Amino acid sequence: MLGYINLFILFSVFTFHGIDGAKILGIFPVVGQSHYLAGSTLMKILAEKGHDVTIISPFSEKNPPKNYKEVVLKGVYEKAKANAPSMFNIPMNPFLAPVVFSFVASNMAENVLNNTEFQQIMQSREKFDAIIIEEFNTMTLKYVAHHLNAPLIMYSALDVNEWINQFQGNPDSPAYSPNIYLPYPTHMTLFQRSYNSISYVFNYLVRNFITLPLQNRLLHKYYPDAPHLSEFLYNTSLVLLNADSSIHEPLPKVPSLINIGGFHIKKPKPLPKDLQDILDNAKHGVIFFSLGSNLKSVDMPIKKREILLETFAALKQTVIWKFEDEELPGKPDNVIIRKWLPQNDILAHKNVKLFITHGGIFSTMEAVYHGIPLLALPVLAEQELNSKRAEMGGYAKKITFWDITKDSLISNLNEVLSNPRYKQNANKRSQIMLDKPLTAAESVNFWVEYVIRHKGAPHLRVAALDLAWYEYLLIDVILFISVLLISIIFTIKYSLKLICKKKTDKKEKIN
Repeated sequence: MLGYINLFILFSVFTFHGIDGAKILGIFPVVGQSHYLAGSTLMKILAEKGHDVTIISPFSEKNPPKNYKEVVLKGVYEKAKANAPSMFNIPMNPFLAPVVFSFVASNMAENVLNNTEFQQIMQSREKFDAIIIEEFNTMTLKYVAHHLNAPLIMYSALDVNEWINQFQGNPDSPAYSPNIYLPYPTHMTLFQRSYNSISYVFNYLVRNFITLPLQNRLLHKYYPDAPHLSEFLYNTSLVLLNADSSIHEPLPKVPSLINIGGFHIKKPKPLPKDLQDILDNAKHGVIFFSLGSNLKSVDMPIKKREILLETFAALKQTVIWKFEDEELPGKPDNVIIRKWLPQNDILAHKNVKLFITHGGIFSTMEAVYHGIPLLALPVLAEQELNSKRAEMGGYAKKITFWDITKDSLISNLNEVLSNPRYKQNANKRSQIMLDKPLTAAESVNFWVEYVIRHKGAPHLRVAALDLAWYEYLLIDVILFISVLLISIIFTIKYSLKLICKKKTDKKEKIN
């Protein structure tokens, strides 16, 4: 079956002409640099194919393509940066997080709705061939596509999850689909399935009785004449998922859910000379250490930092650490620090033996792409789940950041560095990621053009979206069959009673 799908995609690519100069609006409201990197990369892929793109986000591009227009949500990033606590101080709880994110998502949506340039786009009803919005529970923003009468494509930084499944009619069972806030595999124990089921129901209630009313009030604050959110929440043509079978476990996906994991990874560029020399001359290899763009090593608790420094001092490898300061007290000679590092280009170097990461999805994908084993130190959000998946895949070891000790670090580092199976499994996953009829970037362009070409691709919409909740759960069928069975049982019982009564009456007459 997979072979036929691949042939169909290849046939489509070479048979159908691309859309020349489509006009596409992208809205990426999340105040996080990694989210912006994904959004800007996605929009630049489309711009490079000749499309006229406009991106709304809290960030700006240094060297945008000529057909790449920006609407910057000015002051949003600076305000968030000034008020936000350290990411190391944010508690993550499967019951608290959905409530917190409901209010965070509402604020992010309002940052867009309150922007003057965005309001001008809405008032003028500017024509777009497609609208792409990042999925972050910002339901209100779906109104943009409804108002501008354009096909809606959502982009998700995660694989399928409860934010997506409900509104795409995708099968979603807590028996095998873990909550994004829980580090559970698809094959769960009885306790895990029980806890996952409770959090699943809780998340559903939060989404429908807290998030949705919040977002609906926000919508009507800016657009009093707009319909209720529920009238267009289910009208998404396609969802582009930052997921890949090399990393994520198989889960059911309706035709409107498309994997594009790895789309942000580009061909490695030449390294700066100083870094090139360090990597080339590392006799025992290099360990690369980065906690991504949102977590800052400089904000790390001092005790944990000291444990890392003591551990690195005991290693023979060179450690290249993304550390956001000029000085690092107690730094051993084998540790090199830089405020910024070209992660993808470093991971492509043959002397990199191990990547110590926070378990972010973009970092994990880049490591898998280049076949580099991991030591994951997850801190928050889906990092724990990503790290658990990597460990189960055999190309990583995981220690929750708050549990690290010198002994656990040394033990796990030595295990990954000395046991060849981690590198072998990383290479195997890399082969899986690369073995596709289209690159991830080509898939982005193909499917966006596909939606435009087919006027929203309504043929991908599943019937589940048009069913009432009681129809979807077969409550009416269960009631109907129950009534029918009860009626049959009573009919049989009544008939038998009549037959017995007639026989009794007949005997009495004979006597």
